[in-house]
Amino acid sequence: MIKVKDQVPPLMVFFLISAAQIGVGVLGFQSVINKYAGHDAWISIIIAGLAFSIIIWIMYKMLQSNETGEIVSVHKITYGKWLGGFLSFLFSMYLLFLSVVVLRTYIEIIQVWMFPHVKVWALLLLLLPLVYYIISGEFRIVVGVCFFGVIYPFFLIFTLFYPLKYSHLTNILPILDHSLTEILQSSALAILSFMGISTLLVFYPFIRESRQSQKFAQIGNLYTILLYVFVCLVSYVYYNQNELENTIWATLGLWKIIEMPFLARFEYVGIATLFFSILPNVALYLWASTRTLHNLFGISHKKTAVFLLVIVYIACVIIAGREFIASINDVSGKIGAMFLFGYIPALFFINFIVRRVKKSAS
Repeated sequence: MIKVKDQVPPLMVFFLISAAQIGVGVLGFQSVINKYAGHDAWISIIIAGLAFSIIIWIMYKMLQSNETGEIVSVHKITYGKWLGGFLSFLFSMYLLFLSVVVLRTYIEIIQVWMFPHVKVWALLLLLLPLVYYIISGEFRIVVGVCFFGVIYPFFLIFTLFYPLKYSHLTNILPILDHSLTEILQSSALAILSFMGISTLLVFYPFIRESRQSQKFAQIGNLYTILLYVFVCLVSYVYYNQNELENTIWATLGLWKIIEMPFLARFEYVGIATLFFSILPNVALYLWASTRTLHNLFGISHKKTAVFLLVIVYIACVIIAGREFIASINDVSGKIGAMFLFGYIPALFFINFIVRRVKKSAS
């Protein structure tokens, strides 16, 4: 059982969900989702976000129905000790993989836009000790980082009003010019931007009065939807479709045109500020992965954290090249879609049946 002093108020779920969802994807998701729905892809974000609201509801119903309220016990009750343990281990590796994807993608942006000659291993030696400090302590430290990661970068939203004076509203007209199938296909590509809700399956027991926290989780998801829709609309009225197809990081392009008397390259400020959004992403994924392995094997949380950080370091150093990084982002999106929209509803249904059978038998 989690001690009350280690739990956080239900309100903090808003910051945990938002911080887990908003990360490196906000810099370049526009051109990704543009593939099928074109200028209507902003509608795909709304559809994807609403689908995630349903998944959040399913997660809460499943976690509330199980005694400890976390994924390891749900797997054990549903599938037994061995198969359930193996599935929990795979879930931990999935979270570890997401942390690698986010961290390596952010490092690539630093290399391309700010410091072309910086070494990946050198940056990791600066970043990973900070991540270890966050994830090896109490969960409250992780929550504090997530809170700061939502509040501090908020001012960047206002900078996106600047490109609007160069925008053309006709770029997003006519609305609903694409078929429902195309919009749904783009919604599937938007999933990568929302996948952080997976961590709810681990941090749920750390929420005080957790049953009352679902509304804050839903509000956090709604905030993410509105943010992504706003960024997407600004990008779509600024760029035309041909430009979007050849732009990898559309948000950085929007920042690049901002002119200030005392600052020539505002995108540097944007990239540096977004570090405070990337850090909660990486920390929350790694903390959840560490916590899952700790619950599964009983190994010290700090020792597990060190082991996982070594894996992250090696993986980030090995991964190189734009195509490789793009491919792991694509793979993580597909795995996330199968996990959240395939496995989680199936687990919810099977767990419900197993508990009913056991209750009838007793």
